[in-house]
This record gives sequence, C-alpha cells and structure tokens, in this order.
Amino acid sequence: MAINRILQAFLVLLVCSCTIENQNELAEEWRGNLQLNDSINLPVDFGIHFSELDSILTLKNGKEDLSYRIERSNDEGFQVRLEPYNSELYFKVDGDKLTGEWRYLVKGPEYIIGFEAIPVKDSQVEFRSEKTEKYQVQFGEGKNAYPAILLMQQDKNQLRGTFKTETGDYRFLAGEQNNETISLSCFDGAHAFVFTATIKGDSLINGVFYSGNHYSDSWTAFANDSFELTDPTKLTKVVADSTFRFSLKSADGRWINEKNYDLNNRVTCIQIMGTWCPNCKDETEFLKQVRRKYPKDKVQVFAAAFEYEKDTLKAFNRIKKYSESMEMNYPIYYGGGTSKNRVTDVFPDLDKVISYPTLIILDKNGKPQLVHTGFNGPATDEYQHFEEDTYSLIDSLILN
Repeated sequence: MAINRILQAFLVLLVCSCTIENQNELAEEWRGNLQLNDSINLPVDFGIHFSELDSILTLKNGKEDLSYRIERSNDEGFQVRLEPYNSELYFKVDGDKLTGEWRYLVKGPEYIIGFEAIPVKDSQVEFRSEKTEKYQVQFGEGKNAYPAILLMQQDKNQLRGTFKTETGDYRFLAGEQNNETISLSCFDGAHAFVFTATIKGDSLINGVFYSGNHYSDSWTAFANDSFELTDPTKLTKVVADSTFRFSLKSADGRWINEKNYDLNNRVTCIQIMGTWCPNCKDETEFLKQVRRKYPKDKVQVFAAAFEYEKDTLKAFNRIKKYSESMEMNYPIYYGGGTSKNRVTDVFPDLDKVISYPTLIILDKNGKPQLVHTGFNGPATDEYQHFEEDTYSLIDSLILN
C-alpha cells in the first residue's frame, strides 16, 4: 500500500537521515480521534509532511492551522510537542494507521487520552457561510450555572463557531449536524472540547459539554440576537486610588514591584496570565502587536504568570519555554500558583480576579484606567472591537 511505503520512508529518514528524492509523496492528510470516554471521540484533522530537514504535523483546528515539529521518541515512536502549551501527542505506526496518546502534562503525568488516526484523501471540505446564528446559552445548573453566547455558522451539514463566556471564548470550533443532533469540537493542544446537543425549534436542548476525559457539564441554548454578556471591564474593580501595587519575581531572583519598576511617564499594560491558558495565548499575540506598535518610551508591557508547577524552578523553566515558543517581545515575571486568591495577594488593589487572562492598563502616573477580564479572541465577533477600543485608550493616555 502507498501509505506503508510513505511511513517506511519516514522511518528510514529519521533513523538514517537519508535523502528523499520526492518529498511531495510524503505529505498526507489524516483524520484522528481522541477517545474522551467510551462513547465520545473528539475528531482531530491534521496533515503530516516529512522532509530531510524538518518533519511537521499541522493540526487543523476549525479556521486555524497549528504547525509542530515531529520528533523521534526513544521507543521507535514519534512525539509532537504542542507548544506553547505543556502537552504532547505521541504515536506509533500500527499497520496502515497511527495509534498513541495525548499527554496533557499541565495536569500531571497520569493525564493521558488515547489517540488513533487513519489516512484520508481530504480531511477538510471548503466551508462557505455568510450568516451567523446567535444563541443565549446557559452552562450548568443552579449556583454553578454561568451564561455564554454561541455564535454558529452552517454550510450544508458542516458547522463552525465558538462560545463566548465572561472569562473568555472556547476558540475555534468545528463540527456537523446529523439529523436533529449537532456536535462541535476543538483541539488546539490545550483545549480538548466536545459539545453535543439536540435541535428543537430555535433551541438546543440536552446539551453536554465534554472537556478532556475529566469533566462534563450540561448546557442549553435558544436563539436570541439581543443577548449580551456582562461588560468585561465591569467584572473586576480597583479598590485603591493610588499607584497600582504588585509584587512579582524575575528569573534571576529579583523582586519586581511598583517601587522599583519605572511606572512614570509611560503607559503600562500588565497581563495576568498562565502558560497553560489558550485565551492567554490569544491575548499574548495581541500584546505583541501593542509592543511593536508603540515606542518603548511611550508604552511598556509585562506579564505575570501564575503556574500549575509547584516547584519554582520548574515554573520558571515553563515560562522560559513559553516565551521562546511565542517569540515574545515583552517580559514575563512569576506570580505564583494558579489560585485566584494568590493573584489578589500579588495585586492587592484588585477586589478579585475571576479569569485568566486579565489585563490592567495604567496611565503615566501608574494609576489603573482599565481592568479587562477574560479574552474573547479572533474566533469571536468581539475581538475587533476590543482591539480598536484598547488602541484608542492607549492613544488617549499617551497624550494626557
């Protein structure tokens, strides 16, 4: 079979580093599944391209393509580090398919989900839709319930969309409608989400949200073009009218705070984030644009990372890898563990923090002018407005 010849050539390439005369033969499209439980699989479309210099796996997550290097593991298998997140995809060649697992190292070495894939001629069909349906959503019940908005497009039986919540969006989702049932999913190296529901008139009922193999929740939705979430600038308040206080640690052991960090005569953007957080990654891409747009004597940016790693040296190592992978142009300091109480210890002028990320913008006197909770990014209808509003605020603060 052609696929066996391709995989054999790949094995020889990695072991012997021999020259491949026709690298185009090595490009293949694949359809895989992460086995979340006995009845729910998360579809994963990806391409693999083998070459003498770099072998690349490209995840096709809804509207985005995410490329990673394929490396040889110690047991004749292959692993793909899904940076900037601390996770990896491992697989072996098993006849005409791939079998392996996704390892989400953020949650510990035991967090493993089975994976398999088969070659396909074309894993994605061109998606065309100009109409977006908007649904008011409730996840969960009782005191654990929280609101959201579903934005969904449809082309024949194919679906695209995302959920917006008050702490961030669920990024690029893709799926399909099968009779009266819909499914949407996402796999980007950190999110492993599946959403299912039944269509009933203009409502979606009996919804179930699966996150990896550890969590599930109910959800319902109904069409509502006028529904809006709480303004993200109203969710967290500043409790002191003075220079904004903080206490962070640098990789070289120095303590960084409002007394030794120059906050005068420059607008300052502070990002509360974690290297494990997909919405933080989207906000990081935006803040990299901010750093490029403005001179350093006008605007400065820095991040405070709150990490799952309990060991400080391991946390700094994780932060360093994230910064390198993201090609960051602003510094990241260490805040501590991921507890929201820890965040308010580090930033005592905030009444609470309910989301990673949270963005704080200070004026040229070091006083807060904006606290923005969560991040609804490029997968949503909100991102462009956020971008425009943030640039407008920074411009006004530079002039004042």
